[in-house]
Amino acid sequence: MNKQQGPTIITPKEITSKELLEVLATETGYLELLSSDGLVFEDYQRQFLDSQDRFQIWLKNRQSGMSFASSARALARSQNLDDYTCIIASYKQDDSKEKIRYAKQIYDSLPDNYKRRKLVDNQTSLEFVSKSGRQSTGTRIIAQGKGPIRGKGSTNVLDLVLDEFAFFGSWDSVVYTSAVPVLTRVKHGSLTLISTPLGKVGKFYEIWSEHKKYKNYKRRTIYWWDFSLLCKDVARARVEAPRMQTLQRVEEFGTEQLLELFNAMDLESFQQEFECAFIDDSTSYFPLNMVYACVMDDERNEDGKPSEQEFLTARDFKDLRHKTMGSLGGGYDVGRRKDASELIALDDTGNGKILRLMETYKQSDFELQERELSRFLDIAKPTRLCIDETGLGMQMAEGLKKKYGNQVEPIPFTNANKESMAIALHKEFEKGRSGIRIPNDRDLISQIVAIKREVTSTGAFRYSVERNEKHHGDKFWALALANWAFSNDKQSKPVGFAIMPQLDLLDEGGEMDWDWFQS
Repeated sequence: MNKQQGPTIITPKEITSKELLEVLATETGYLELLSSDGLVFEDYQRQFLDSQDRFQIWLKNRQSGMSFASSARALARSQNLDDYTCIIASYKQDDSKEKIRYAKQIYDSLPDNYKRRKLVDNQTSLEFVSKSGRQSTGTRIIAQGKGPIRGKGSTNVLDLVLDEFAFFGSWDSVVYTSAVPVLTRVKHGSLTLISTPLGKVGKFYEIWSEHKKYKNYKRRTIYWWDFSLLCKDVARARVEAPRMQTLQRVEEFGTEQLLELFNAMDLESFQQEFECAFIDDSTSYFPLNMVYACVMDDERNEDGKPSEQEFLTARDFKDLRHKTMGSLGGGYDVGRRKDASELIALDDTGNGKILRLMETYKQSDFELQERELSRFLDIAKPTRLCIDETGLGMQMAEGLKKKYGNQVEPIPFTNANKESMAIALHKEFEKGRSGIRIPNDRDLISQIVAIKREVTSTGAFRYSVERNEKHHGDKFWALALANWAFSNDKQSKPVGFAIMPQLDLLDEGGEMDWDWFQS
């Protein structure tokens, strides 16, 4: 999506009222002609906006603007149709709220005489009166997390959109199974699946790859070279890029923005995120199904109480100290080149480890990073902070070690140490939720799954994201370092640990004691 100062219409002839109404009746025409922001959509977005297909699945690159297009289509149809409902389900609740925010922005940019009066306006829904003014045939846009889809509102036209469906994890089959029957209750309904790929597993990959079984689906693919913000010559790239190798087409057609993304990622991750490649996770040391078994539930209950993830994770260092129930271990991986540095805090509760906090320091100078780590050590008071002392991290690790003594342990990233850390973390994931729990964070999950164990020429194992070691999987190694902080059984409780030590909120199986929480 590109923005201009305002919509410009260049035509060699006068536009009649009938012709104008025909354009405004389409979703693309309505949005591009009326928006004061001067919306101009990519051609694949226009195709999506005006599509009437009942079942469609879109395999797309990251940052393609399809989330915005989903909101835009829902808003346009809510203004042009009567008795219409759109339900957009996202893999995270915060992402679903973003869809409503997009729709509000577009609504606010439209002239008053071309839009309907709002009845409901909140973080998860928008409702409008019908053209006749009746509420019974009004229109609605509903955004939700990855819970089951229930029939709501319209009996005439219903659009269901499952956004980033590959990232629904163990919820994918539940959500899909609940969505399909809802369409049978309306006269006109559609189901749209949209996602970046995430391994050759899950319902999204099944539907995309099994053409005979799901033959009623219209399949469409969006690569980075389809997007003018990332590609210098879309028309030529669509012809030539598919026959090229990744590096060749990036150098030939990539804009500066794409080159920056390419240089910040390993090749395999780039191919998955921007070239729609389904990477086989059978070679991963941490298979996706094993990782998802340890992911926290980030969906709120209908009673509005915080989700498990909201309850278990901390907002900042002070909140981290308050929520820590056992021994706190920290891991810090120092980013290389343009990589980000990552801090992860892991709480060993005695009934499993909980990832309480993740902080990313992107393109931050070392003075700021060292100051933040000092705050972490002073406020959260971890038993131990393990920090990567290889290369760029050496000076920072030495300085913190001198200041905090045994509370800081520099770890050289040798193959032997990486193997020990990877194996130790793998053992926790093998136990499922009684071993470790991690937030539903897309980048963290992707980096964990990307780790591969390879045999070197000497017969030893090497753990890396890719053979060329270009990308270091910063979040993964920060997590491995945090877990390694508990490798010494002689650790003592941190100084000043006196907040909530007696409240064991996990039962013997490592599950949350929700009875206590709800009381």
